[in-house]
Amino acid sequence: MNKQCCFYFAVVLTLAVPSAVQALELTTNGGFETGDFTGWTQFPTAAGQQTVTNVLPSGGIWSANINNMAAASNSLMKQANMGVGIVSAGQLVTIKFDAKGSFGNGGVAFAEFFSELAGGGTSSAVILGGAPLNLNANSWTSFMFTATTGANVSGGVTLQLGATTGAASGSFANVSYDNVSVTVVPEPASLAFLGLGALALMRRRKA
Repeated sequence: MNKQCCFYFAVVLTLAVPSAVQALELTTNGGFETGDFTGWTQFPTAAGQQTVTNVLPSGGIWSANINNMAAASNSLMKQANMGVGIVSAGQLVTIKFDAKGSFGNGGVAFAEFFSELAGGGTSSAVILGGAPLNLNANSWTSFMFTATTGANVSGGVTLQLGATTGAASGSFANVSYDNVSVTVVPEPASLAFLGLGALALMRRRKA
C-alpha cells in the first residue's frame, strides 16, 4: 500500500470512528413500561402522590405522574447513582425527557442533575435549564439538556425530577414525566485516540 492510499485509508477510518461509537444509556425503566417505579427512588411528601398511569402517555403505554398538593414541599423521584465506574469527571452527559403539568399559587417543576460522591455528598448540582420547567397542562413538551459531570463521580450521577409547591394556601404542582433518558456522550479525546490507534495499526502493517 503506497503512502497516498495509506493516508486516504486512515482518513476513512478516522471519520468512521464517531459513527461506530454509540452513547450508553444509563437509565432503567425510563419510560415506566414496567407499569411501576422499578429503577426509580421515590420521595413523596404525602401518600398517593406518585403514580404510574396508562392515561395519555407521551410514548408507549405508561407514564409517571406526581400530583403534589402538600404545601411548601418537593415531591420527587430519582434515577440515582447511575453509571458508577462508567462515567468520568468532566464528561458530557445528555438528559432527555418528556413532561407536562399544571400549577397553582407558586407550584413549579424542576429537573436536577447531580454528580455523586461514593458514600454520600455531591461534587456538582445543576438545575437543568437554570429555571423551572416551562410546561403545558394538556400537551407533552420534549426536553434535552447537556450537562458536564463534576470533579468526582465515584458515586455515579443522579437525575431528579420533581413537583414543588409554594407556601401559599392552595399551591399545587401536578406533573407527568415520560421517556426519561440519560446517556453518556462520547468524548472527543477518546475518539481522537481511537483514530490515532487506527493510523498506528496501518503503519505497522505497512512496515
